[in-house]
Amino acid sequence: MKFLLIDGNSVLFRAYYATSYGNIMKTSKGVYTNAIYAFANMLNKAIKLIEPDYCAVAFDKGKHTFRHDIAPDYKAGRKETPEELVMQFDLVREMMNAYNIAYREYDSIEADDIIGSLAKKYDMETCILSSDRDMLQLIDDTTSVYVMKKGMSDIAKMDEKALKEEYGLKPYQIIDYKGLAGDKSDNIKGVEGVGDKTAVKLLNDYDTCEGIYEHIDEIKGKLQEKLIRDKDSCFLSKKLATIKTDVDI
Repeated sequence: MKFLLIDGNSVLFRAYYATSYGNIMKTSKGVYTNAIYAFANMLNKAIKLIEPDYCAVAFDKGKHTFRHDIAPDYKAGRKETPEELVMQFDLVREMMNAYNIAYREYDSIEADDIIGSLAKKYDMETCILSSDRDMLQLIDDTTSVYVMKKGMSDIAKMDEKALKEEYGLKPYQIIDYKGLAGDKSDNIKGVEGVGDKTAVKLLNDYDTCEGIYEHIDEIKGKLQEKLIRDKDSCFLSKKLATIKTDVDI
């Protein structure tokens, strides 16, 4: 049995920006439809590729989430959503109803957390479609992530082997990586001055953020200074990057 989980906001935003050049598609009444059209194409492609027995879509409901209670500046600095896309939000939900595909959205909970909870809830092969690399932490023996890399056509299936080959990390280390390197798109700060390569090397040496700080005396020079200075930021960033898997759905 296969379960396809779709990160609705991630796919919809990718669909919009992949088709927003030139004369953007719209109806004779001025309703923009480019994102919905591209979303439908991506959905059909995923269903054909994966051949799921079950399918569900998760959406973000509002801008404020429980993560903003932890860090008020979480996702601060993001551009305003284009009005041409905003008017398509409700329409894509109508389209899900027309497809007879269930979708879920909850106050204060992000789509990531809905997907994480559904992925761990059912004991079946689970495929997640998203352009959000945060989802890689959910990979396990029965869960893989289909990452949309470029536009709407380039999709890479990421399992434990592929993740190790491409990123040099294990699934559970994704949140530690974010704790160290941060994530500018979500305004997750990490440890200032620690980049991708340094973060991966530290995790290959010490496994987790906790392991790094347990062996902080072994780390020398400026890197040690940076880690000590931003220890609180490191663990806050790791917490912000951790997807909930216990939402009651």
